[in-house]
Amino acid sequence: MKFRRKTKGLLYWGVTVLLMILIFFFSAKTGTQSAGMSIGYARELAKFLGWVGIFSMESGSSLVMYAESVHTLVRKAAHFTEYAILGFFTYKAVSCDVANRKKAMIISQMICSGYAITDEIHQTFVPGREGRVFDVVIDSFGSMIGILIAAFISVSIHK
Repeated sequence: MKFRRKTKGLLYWGVTVLLMILIFFFSAKTGTQSAGMSIGYARELAKFLGWVGIFSMESGSSLVMYAESVHTLVRKAAHFTEYAILGFFTYKAVSCDVANRKKAMIISQMICSGYAITDEIHQTFVPGREGRVFDVVIDSFGSMIGILIAAFISVSIHK
């Protein structure tokens, strides 16, 4: 049983580190590269919102205008989502080493929020990017939700 827990822990820590590396590489993209990637998603979201009737698409210029209006939402949703996933796996990793659930949640949150801070600092050195305190808040909230989901699943499974 102890061997299995250790193996699961190594697997979860491995996924956690890989996610951190992935986030680092996303943050290393220049402002132009990053915006180019997210505007594509914003364009697809604008098309979908036009299809369901929220936006009125009359021309190609309407699509561009609506894509730009949802661009910030897409970028912030990406921050939230990537850190929710990081929070989930960080909690799973920490809980393999820390038996107390509350302590594991606090340690996981500290790891994720600390990483969010270093991620924003990293972005200040990337051309066309800047570190934002608001993004740290979004990242930390995302990781908190991921941690809560992981803890809830763990409690539900072990009942």
